[in-house]
Amino acid sequence: TRCPLSCALSNQCVQTYDRETLKKVHTIKQAHHKPITDMTHAQMFSSGNTTESPLLVTSSLDGLVKIFDLRMSDSAHPAMQLKLPQNGDEALSVSIGYAGALAAIGGSKGNIHFFDLRQMSAQSTMSGVTSTPLGSYVDAHSGEVTKVRFQKTKKDSNETTSLLVSASEDGLACIHDTSQQSEEMALKSVINVQSPLRDVGFFGPSLEGIYCLTGSETMSIWHHDSAQRICDFGDVRNHLSVTANLPIHYLVGCDWDGRSNQLNLFAGNNEGQCVIYQVDAASIVPKRILNGGHKACIRGFVSSSNGSIITAGEDSRMCEWESDQTNITQEETRGKTMSQSIASNSRPKSGGGV
Repeated sequence: TRCPLSCALSNQCVQTYDRETLKKVHTIKQAHHKPITDMTHAQMFSSGNTTESPLLVTSSLDGLVKIFDLRMSDSAHPAMQLKLPQNGDEALSVSIGYAGALAAIGGSKGNIHFFDLRQMSAQSTMSGVTSTPLGSYVDAHSGEVTKVRFQKTKKDSNETTSLLVSASEDGLACIHDTSQQSEEMALKSVINVQSPLRDVGFFGPSLEGIYCLTGSETMSIWHHDSAQRICDFGDVRNHLSVTANLPIHYLVGCDWDGRSNQLNLFAGNNEGQCVIYQVDAASIVPKRILNGGHKACIRGFVSSSNGSIITAGEDSRMCEWESDQTNITQEETRGKTMSQSIASNSRPKSGGGV
């Protein structure tokens, strides 16, 4: 899959890079007027090309989801804007499903809104803004919807199933079958984590599992169809620190590696060190230590099918790490720097600078 790499900065600027060379290819100087909350790349529904992802989709606290076509010469202006229907509602998360046809947006007022993207060309020739969703789920959650994610058919694929997982400050993760005609029929299962959720995602050989990360740095894994808990690891920071012999202050996120059929957990510390752990049904063990690339908190990562990993941090650096090794080692990196600073009082540790 040919998919670029984009970074959202603290000044609402979005920079897009070639994934192979890490060369900057696009800059959107002010994508939103308030902080960007989520971002994804997607294919255009009408293109019929499932190997390219020319669309950049961003959500923001300004209540808008914007879709930029990176193929256009004037790609800094959105091809389409989606506005949440309630005044003051903030767009906290966005996910694209049905091969680019449907956008699911999690809002701060506890609702999930769905927008039809099939008429993007027609919309962009008009005002470019639509505030009429195709439909909404209003009963699943009673707090902010912090994450929405369609289930992918396989790793590194633009194609999704009809299943959508949503997470909320109310401590619930809900699984919806969006092919059903009503919200009541769509709700398949409810997972009660009993703590405000900040991240969820599918994992497993058949993507039958759900991982849940909370704002208090706890982790649990579940079977989504039955809503049965596989393991509640609790606050894992002390365990992670001991097993890696490094202080761990926060969880960055999880990633399902379809090559090795492993669930990986990324965790880090305030000095910029990152450890990748393998998560099994009842254990979490360290695999790799990423050291020397960052000097501040790591906020995001992406992994590629060839095993390489790219991390981005508050030190204005984006680092590429080579494919994993057999045993746990302290890895060095070849790093690139973003031309705008994520944290103005930080400097890159090595390589170029700002």
